[in-house]
Amino acid sequence: MSHRIQIVEDERIVALDLKECIRSLGFEVIDISSSGEKAISRARELRPDLTLMDIHLDGPMSGTEAAAVLRQELDIPVVFLTAYAEENTLKAAEQSAPYGYLLKPFELRELNATLRMAFSCRAAESETRDQHRRLEMAIETAKLGIWEWDTQQSTFFSQGHIQQLTGIRPGTLRDNAPSFMRLLAKTDRDKLLTMLQQRGQAEMIASLQRPDGEAAWVELNAREFHGQPAGHTKLVGVLRDVTERVQMEEKLRQASAVFHTTAEGIAIVSPQRQIQIANPAFLRMTGYSLSELLLQDIDQLLHERQHSLEFYQQLGQQQHGLWNGEILCRRNGGELFPVWEHICAVHDDSGQLSHFIIACSDISGIHNAQRELNHMAFHDALTGLGNRHLLQDQLEIELDRALCHQQSLGLVFIDLDGFKLVNDSLGHAAGDRLLQIVAARIKETIRRGDIATRFGGDEFFIVCPGSGEEECTTLASRLIAKLETPILLSDEPVVISCSIGIALFPQHGQEIDKLLRAADSAMYEAKIQGKRRFCLFNDGMADKVRLRMQTEQRLRQAMSRQAFELHYQPLIALGEPQLMGFEALIRWREPDRLIMPDSFITIAEECGLIHDIGEWVLHSACEQARQWQDNYPLPLRVAVNVSARQFAAPDFVRKVGLILLETGLYPHLLELEVTESTLQIMEDSQRVLGELKALGVSISIDDFGTGYSSMALLKHLTIDRLKIDRSFVKDTPEAVRDCAICRAIVTLAHSLMLSITAEGVETAEQAEFLAKIGCDTAQGYLFAKPLPLDALAGYLAQWQARLREGG
Repeated sequence: MSHRIQIVEDERIVALDLKECIRSLGFEVIDISSSGEKAISRARELRPDLTLMDIHLDGPMSGTEAAAVLRQELDIPVVFLTAYAEENTLKAAEQSAPYGYLLKPFELRELNATLRMAFSCRAAESETRDQHRRLEMAIETAKLGIWEWDTQQSTFFSQGHIQQLTGIRPGTLRDNAPSFMRLLAKTDRDKLLTMLQQRGQAEMIASLQRPDGEAAWVELNAREFHGQPAGHTKLVGVLRDVTERVQMEEKLRQASAVFHTTAEGIAIVSPQRQIQIANPAFLRMTGYSLSELLLQDIDQLLHERQHSLEFYQQLGQQQHGLWNGEILCRRNGGELFPVWEHICAVHDDSGQLSHFIIACSDISGIHNAQRELNHMAFHDALTGLGNRHLLQDQLEIELDRALCHQQSLGLVFIDLDGFKLVNDSLGHAAGDRLLQIVAARIKETIRRGDIATRFGGDEFFIVCPGSGEEECTTLASRLIAKLETPILLSDEPVVISCSIGIALFPQHGQEIDKLLRAADSAMYEAKIQGKRRFCLFNDGMADKVRLRMQTEQRLRQAMSRQAFELHYQPLIALGEPQLMGFEALIRWREPDRLIMPDSFITIAEECGLIHDIGEWVLHSACEQARQWQDNYPLPLRVAVNVSARQFAAPDFVRKVGLILLETGLYPHLLELEVTESTLQIMEDSQRVLGELKALGVSISIDDFGTGYSSMALLKHLTIDRLKIDRSFVKDTPEAVRDCAICRAIVTLAHSLMLSITAEGVETAEQAEFLAKIGCDTAQGYLFAKPLPLDALAGYLAQWQARLREGG
């Protein structure tokens, strides 16, 4: 392909003659311009291989100026063709680094030689540039830093990744070599100099300080080169960042230490399931020695119920093959024990299965505790009946069965009349005894297939599978008569009546919530009609719904006029009493009364207002805690209850982060309280808790022990604290079972490295008992009732006075 040449000449005849000469030499002329400005414009458009440039041109721009633009901006080589060779002209021409300078007049062979040499120089320059670019690419790909130190001239040349590693920018600088050497650790610097003195070269791993202050590890290769004049020495070195490799090696050493010291049993097995190595914990757990385990099939040796061959094949075929679950294992002596097992398939660089890693944790203790807690979770501690969780589960089961078999189902709701009067007049002990007798009478009255539960307080539900209106009304009549039999309490006969509401499936609802609401509405109607009777739900009971709607509307108005306020209940460290923080509790301020959250939170959740109310509570509590943070000498955390709907909101974590940012509260001073039932119904509760923990927020499980507390849930969720429900605290230390439950929960929390708080502490004896069993903190009327803002300042002032006196 012929070379494309641009001619820049202000004399038209000369330019045309020059064009013919160039064509005769076998080159292509693609443009003739008479001015520098036009030459630059045409060059940008046509991109010639070379420009023949006269120095004196039309227009204000000289040829040397135009040549400089072509060379610097467009990288187009220039050959000057001019009649001028004065010193100042030559100096101006040199600035554009021309490829040739030919004086007019010239012979054709001179032009041919000049052009050919120019193109030859251009080709050589391009090849050099390509080689330099390939070298730079190689250095960049290998992420090398190259340095050269001229010891006589004190110059230091660097290239590549040297700046990222050392902070020394690439290029040639003076007096940077001593700075570079000082970046190395002293022992590595001495080692490098010694190796260079003894062998003239060095290969080593050295540590140096990065510009950001972080330590880095580099693979350093250096060599001395001697040249002229005699004694002239240069040091040339190459650096490669091996920080990641060194850190990985350190992690491997740490992993080895963990492998040998962890309490979790770990075994590495081949793809054929043969044991290759096991750690000491695995040997202790199984009762085997290492020699007895080696090359044994772990499935046949350990598992009571073996995994299938397809199980391991499928696990090995997955890119990140992971499995975990509970499995029954066998010790050396034949004893069976439950294990939580993790199996991980490991592949080599080619993607082939290399081995399996099996990690085991003996969960016998957790199983025992879980059985006890499961019973507590589904049964009422006072009466022995099922609790609300059992009601929920059994209703779900029986509704599915009724729907499947096209059967009816009855739900009977019992509420005792005048129970509060018994409690107030005869005391809580008598009230508890009354509830136990009522529960026993209910069990005596119902059919064998019916399910009796205590919903809470003096409320009982009976699920009646296969029962219609006749069966349920008959049962209700028998219950009213049975419960009215006099009961001897405190040497006095007591007669208690009840109001009963009945709801039927499918007439009154096909979902649990609808049936519960229907039964509740029917019971409320029985109360309105004079108590001591039963009512079957009907559509005329919609007044209950309307009342709820009215409450909702008032609640919305209260939200718009900001009729809410927060009260703060202190959290006290047991042992040496110390104020640790407060729990924020919402109150609804009406002109004539202060409404407790139990009266409106459920409605707020149902109508969706809970999100706005919850956000207001969280923001207000964080603002208040920020004032404690600024003014109180010790850190005080604030605990805020979070409803299930709030927790499930997709933007909940983001809102918590924004509120912390807006209020300036330290994240570790905020504790979010969620119920265990909330964590169980949330499929991604583990992710949400993980994101909250990433913010630095603490998490506690509220009312622990009253719900279905899964040990697996506690094991995997990132929580910080358990709160013992007040129902377990109120009868301590007299009630033996309650004491045992509190002790079990404290032991469980400490075993899981969780903090523990007791709610509802009202007596010094309760506080003393809780401190004795290791409970960390407590709250309740013994220390203080929830404090409004006007009382909070005085309360904090008292504690500050105590601190000063203690100091």
